[in-house]
Amino acid sequence: MFKSIAHTLGTRLVIAVFNLILLFITTKLMGAENKGEISLLVLNLSVATIISGLFGGPSLVYLVPRFPMKNILGINYVWTILSSLAVTAFLSFEFLPSSISLDKFFFLSLMECTVATHMMVLLGKEKVAQHNYLQIIKIAVVIALLSYYKFYGEALNYSSFELAYAFGLGSAFLISILAIIPSQATSQKAVSLIETIRACLKYGATVQIGNIAQLLNYRLSFYLLEIMILPPQLALIRIGVYSATLQVSEALWQFARSVSIVQYSAVSNMEDKLNGLKISMQLARLNGSVTMTGIIILSVIPESLYVLVFGQEFQEIKSHFLILAPGILALSYSNAFSHFFAGIGLHRINTESSVFGLILTVLVGIPSISYFGTMGAASTASLVYFAQTIYQFVRLRQKFETGLSELIPDRDDLVQLFSLIRKSTKA
Repeated sequence: MFKSIAHTLGTRLVIAVFNLILLFITTKLMGAENKGEISLLVLNLSVATIISGLFGGPSLVYLVPRFPMKNILGINYVWTILSSLAVTAFLSFEFLPSSISLDKFFFLSLMECTVATHMMVLLGKEKVAQHNYLQIIKIAVVIALLSYYKFYGEALNYSSFELAYAFGLGSAFLISILAIIPSQATSQKAVSLIETIRACLKYGATVQIGNIAQLLNYRLSFYLLEIMILPPQLALIRIGVYSATLQVSEALWQFARSVSIVQYSAVSNMEDKLNGLKISMQLARLNGSVTMTGIIILSVIPESLYVLVFGQEFQEIKSHFLILAPGILALSYSNAFSHFFAGIGLHRINTESSVFGLILTVLVGIPSISYFGTMGAASTASLVYFAQTIYQFVRLRQKFETGLSELIPDRDDLVQLFSLIRKSTKA
């Protein structure tokens, strides 16, 4: 398992560098308004992806080893088409803000949802390397095309990003189809389609209700800022600034996400829950250690350097980051907790945590954003992340008598961390 973590960590480091390059392009070279439009596009596609996962989503990692592949894929393909149509209809009635044409959005969401399904199938088969390469391919193509536009003097704006993103998705879509063909061929178990639908809905719906709530915890502030700030152009600028801050902050989760991908796949294939818990707590400590180190580094970087890298419009990134930091640290632990619960089939606890967080987001976020704008959004996010993590730990303690001392890193954890870092540089 730790070999897979090292490989995934190496991949995540590559993705982190690519994300930084993409962030530079969409901030320094495109400006805050274009960055705001791009953030809303990506958010709307994320909404489509989560809705399409009601019959699977991340729970496919749990379902794939247990049900026929052709049933799982057939169900998810049909639902992907329906969910893409549904979200496109939402855009047509202007329930969601967007600058993209409806036909383009439909095809983008169709590819986004299908790629997401294929990636979860690969994880369910413990094909972590293929999963990781798909992530790299998608972002690499986007960066390559935007760099091409810049080199040849083409305009860098929202429209050019939209086209580059479509090519990136299309590349990942085609390669993901080739990657899952062997998985279909090795599928075995004879289970009826109806039984598979029931299982997909049972686990998928439970997980995705939580994921919808969690996505809104992360990004509802974009919609609130778009509604509450006038004129619309200023709203896009403020969304652009805040989304750039979130990207800088969430870069600190690259290690935690690397760990979680492998953790989820491994724990879901384990029979012994206590062994899965032991591993998960060690990974939680590693997550916290790495994230805290990153927070310290980003906190001491002067504001002038953020301005130099991202542009004058983004000078508030550091002040927003300092508010987000406690919540970012808390969620690094939450990553390990939630993937442990998911791996042993207790998706309900993660859903409860996400819904609890969403209630807090609405109750605190609306007045905070109304009075303090993006600073209010950052404060709300930090509070919600911290509260969610506490809730998850309380539930973990109730079920497994886990103590607070198990969250404190020790010497063995640090040795394991340095070992992973060494291996990841060779992966």
